[in-house]
Amino acid sequence: MLVQEVINDEDEKLRDLRNQMGNEVYKVVTSAIKEINEYNPSGRYIISELWNYGEGRKATLQEGVIYLLKLWNTAKRKRGTI
Repeated sequence: MLVQEVINDEDEKLRDLRNQMGNEVYKVVTSAIKEINEYNPSGRYIISELWNYGEGRKATLQEGVIYLLKLWNTAKRKRGTI
């Protein structure tokens, strides 16, 4: 059985947010709530995620490893010159 949280559009805080800040801010906030619930519905803890900013998407594991190896090689070279 799949349990899914539904955002209550009549929630007082969300309604006040929409009235004070507008529809665009309301959509961003509700989208963020949905994403938090998607990644960790049990506790709403924020989970760090590796992001490929150049392409505007989540980075793959391979991209993450390549990035870390570049950082490691750069740090290794800096230590060797001191």
